Amino acid sequence: MTSADADRLEVQLLSEQLARMRGMLYGYSDLFFRRIRDWAVVTIILLVVGSTDAFPAAVAFVPFTVPFAFLETGYLFFYTVFARRHAERLERRINDLVGREVLVAHRLEAAYFYPPEAPKIAALSFGNPLGMMSVSTLGYTAGAGLLWLAGFVGLLGFTEGLDGIPALLPVAALAWTVAIAAYLAWSFLTRHDEVRLVLELDRWESAFRG
Repeated sequence: MTSADADRLEVQLLSEQLARMRGMLYGYSDLFFRRIRDWAVVTIILLVVGSTDAFPAAVAFVPFTVPFAFLETGYLFFYTVFARRHAERLERRINDLVGREVLVAHRLEAAYFYPPEAPKIAALSFGNPLGMMSVSTLGYTAGAGLLWLAGFVGLLGFTEGLDGIPALLPVAALAWTVAIAAYLAWSFLTRHDEVRLVLELDRWESAFRG
């Protein structure tokens, strides 16, 4: 196999991998927003049902459900970060092989959405705090906070006068909420998983230069 044939084969393989990463990015982004919608519907239904005499205990689930929704959607967003960072390196490598910048989606994403290296909490990027994704993230968070607060107030009313384990539910809800919020903030701000990914991608790129 000649050097030109090897380069063509590499471009083909990288292009196929790039298509998979772009598919992953779309798939998990779509699932991320669908899960937000689904959990919002579930939470509202719990609040409505809990406000009736049919099943007043339903409200007790809300302060636990909302943080879990954040944990699940944070996990889904976690995959979009992986797909985007991997796709960026694939595009850069293909551009190197072709000899010109034919693939620029990674540059457009950095300019339009947020710079991938900037600190962020989910899509709230400190590199583009007034961008649409950052403001939308704040809006979703505020809406979820209001649902959580309504559920927590309902939980306090439901457990008032109760003894034993039921009386501890508000404390458990607070602990659950703080634990998940703290972990998600720590995970995204330290980028401990993303840093390991970037280091591996750096090693992959350096293998071609070496």
